[in-house]
Amino acid sequence: MASTESQASMSSEATKAVNIGWVLRDMMQSTGVWTFDQAELSLMVKHALAVGFSSLEIGGGQSYQIALEHGFNPYQVLRNAKSVINAEGARLPLQILMRGANQLGFQHYATDVQQQSIDLLVDAGGDSEKNNTLIIRNFDALNDAENLRFSISYMVKKDQQAAAANALANSKGQAASAKRVHVQAALSYVQPVNNSSTACYSSTYYVNYAKKLIAIAEQAGGGLDSLCIKDMSGQLTPALALDLIPALKSLGLPVYLHCHSTDEARALGVQTVAIEAGISGIEVAVEPLAGGASHHDVENICYLKGVIPTNANAITALKANLAEVFGTRAKGRQDAAIPLATLKKLVSLGIPGGAIPFIVKDLQANVCGMFGVDLDEALVLFEDELRRIQSQLGFVPLVTPTADIIAKQTIKSLGNRQRTTAYQLVDPRFCRLVLGHYGQVVNHATGEQVNVAAELVEEVKQYCAAIEQDADGFRNKAGRIFPEPDVLVEHPAKITIDHDITGVEEYVGDLFSRYPQSCENFGTVQECVMMHIMRPAGKTDRLLTKNILQPTEERLRFILDQTLHLLPGKDIPESRQAAADELTDEFLLAALGDYDGIVNSIKDLVLNGDKESIRLRTNQRMTEVIDPICETNDDARKNRYYIERRFVGLFAGAVFWDLQRICRRTGADSRASLDEMTARKLDRIISTTLKRRRREGVGQAQDFLS
Repeated sequence: MASTESQASMSSEATKAVNIGWVLRDMMQSTGVWTFDQAELSLMVKHALAVGFSSLEIGGGQSYQIALEHGFNPYQVLRNAKSVINAEGARLPLQILMRGANQLGFQHYATDVQQQSIDLLVDAGGDSEKNNTLIIRNFDALNDAENLRFSISYMVKKDQQAAAANALANSKGQAASAKRVHVQAALSYVQPVNNSSTACYSSTYYVNYAKKLIAIAEQAGGGLDSLCIKDMSGQLTPALALDLIPALKSLGLPVYLHCHSTDEARALGVQTVAIEAGISGIEVAVEPLAGGASHHDVENICYLKGVIPTNANAITALKANLAEVFGTRAKGRQDAAIPLATLKKLVSLGIPGGAIPFIVKDLQANVCGMFGVDLDEALVLFEDELRRIQSQLGFVPLVTPTADIIAKQTIKSLGNRQRTTAYQLVDPRFCRLVLGHYGQVVNHATGEQVNVAAELVEEVKQYCAAIEQDADGFRNKAGRIFPEPDVLVEHPAKITIDHDITGVEEYVGDLFSRYPQSCENFGTVQECVMMHIMRPAGKTDRLLTKNILQPTEERLRFILDQTLHLLPGKDIPESRQAAADELTDEFLLAALGDYDGIVNSIKDLVLNGDKESIRLRTNQRMTEVIDPICETNDDARKNRYYIERRFVGLFAGAVFWDLQRICRRTGADSRASLDEMTARKLDRIISTTLKRRRREGVGQAQDFLS
């Protein structure tokens, strides 16, 4: 059963034009050309509003991990985009891609983690109006309904509760504030294994799978808002689309098409047929990141009959903006360097466009050299081995994360032909896939479970058993953890998972207590906990620490440089007389309030304002402090030039002290941009002036810039 709002929209489906959504996130992911810069993304959102897109996908998928690796808070990216829309007083639902029980990571997460993850996403990008709120496209790589059960149920209940809260607020004459959520279930598309109506991945398969997801939503007390055909690698053909789309539409929900343009002619044919078949929406990219492994450019679709009108001038302006942001980097798109024949061959094998560049690189680096063959011959070997493995697995859909897992194991298996038994390699994630840790493949057309070949299961079990347990009880090989050599009896979605939430909260809490300003500038406590739990594989605690502290570190370096520029030749003054130095420092520290006062005086410089004004504002602060001293002291007035230089030295010392403190956590070199003499002088100021006073119990340092 569809939600009430979805039923209302379906009543006029026949007269409604086809929507166009812009998949900004996926076009960046498919080409490997990214931006998370707030100013750049904000301008893109404004252009999207002018064009008239029906939705804007700006998060989820691998962008969560990529953002973290680039030092950005993915929740803040979503929040900033929503704030631009709100500021314009416009309607444009944001959209993110979520992987069911895997959420935004690459493993199953406990239900409490899933719940908090969804809450954070809706809080950042949601809206109290249903038709303007966050669209969460939710899929599972194996099309395993159990992997989606909790997330669908929770989102449906969350939306129902928000609707009730808003209705109550309205009845009292109050503004609605509870954020709704658009629950969209995505079906990972693979071509049918044969022409039978009961074949795995037939139209019957997808209709039955969709019915299971609809039933999960109904059991939660609501309904799904829409369905999506997620064709990751251009597997859908016009004929198959003409059969599948009406079948799914008969379920009473809007149906959207996500179709990559890796095979551009076929993708355009599919999209054209989809419009004729009554698809609710089609997704596009925008040049220079359109075409290839990405999606068709908006202008390839927007002029087709039946598509909603768009603003041609706004599209031109958007393209000019994207050319400025991506222009140079777009020439190095990761999919552009791959020969067309190679691209089409891998697409025919079901490899998603975004994974193709990495597979080609692995083939060239490993298979070509090991076997002494060129890329074309390596592709033949890869195809044969992939088909062999897929036949043993039961033809798993190749989507994140299964595409990467199976492709990498295929290349490892080819290499194993050249290795002795002792040096055979099996990916630990492949072991988990075989042993049921990612879920179960089911032929939804018949309801039968598709079992992994017994021979492969036994091979993986023996491989895992041969890895000895370490002192902590883990089967650790070369720093990677392998599963126990047993097939999971219970479904992974039902297994209790310990993410050491308490330990993570203590770690994040320690960061917030030590570096409150830097942490609050980066994200909330809850966001930081979630980012640490779902951090990219292989990344340590230091990733979150660096992400939080790096902006402050960069700004401190800049402030230090600008402060030193107030000195002639950036030269920190040597002592004129020891007694005079102490007297000068006493005057300055009394006016500033010892070390804490210095910090508070320049904290505003670190945390607020544009960089261009830092030197001016430092100079103003210096005048404010020194003028009263000179007015009451003849010696100070006569030696003002020296006192100003001493003031700058104290300020620079305070900045350098905090920079050292931060660099100890990030692993960076605090002296990287300083000459050795300047660094030594700053250290001397710190030790003789600031630390001495702290040791004496005078002006105990209690505050820090970060």
